[in-house]
Amino acid sequence: MKVTPAKLARSLALLCPVLLGGCLQPMAELPSLERREVELRDREAEAKAPPPPIESIADPALARELTAILARADKAEADFALVRSAAQQAAGAARGKEVGSEDWSVAQTRISALDAPRRELAQILGDLEQLYVARLQKEAAGEVKPGGSDQIEQARASVLALLENQDEVIGRLKASIAG
Repeated sequence: MKVTPAKLARSLALLCPVLLGGCLQPMAELPSLERREVELRDREAEAKAPPPPIESIADPALARELTAILARADKAEADFALVRSAAQQAAGAARGKEVGSEDWSVAQTRISALDAPRRELAQILGDLEQLYVARLQKEAAGEVKPGGSDQIEQARASVLALLENQDEVIGRLKASIAG
């Protein structure tokens, strides 16, 4: 069978409406490209939110444990703030410099130093999650009175917000010296 220009034109004329029909699907079925609510949250405000009211916990052992964990979180955040200042100065000095230069190397070292307090905060988050699960299990088994798990969850959310804020700081600093 020989393909002539006339046959080809007829085939394309019949095929074009079918192909174009795929492009005319209603937009309501497609996902929106607008920013989601979670992307609009103010992470820094969440990180600075006050810790949960420990004194409202009826179990004194849990209150002591949460107080100690939140004190560790405060120390890790303060340590991060100290190191962040030096990393920001080094990143500012390295901005626009060649990758591998002395300023760039110093900035990389200072930014890497942020990982130690961040790692401590991640460990604290893990401790809070373990405490939360253990508390829920004890409440379910009737070993302790219900309550306290809400305060653990609030403390966990507070530490998570601090951790996410630290991740953003580290990401911005790394991006600022990327060559």
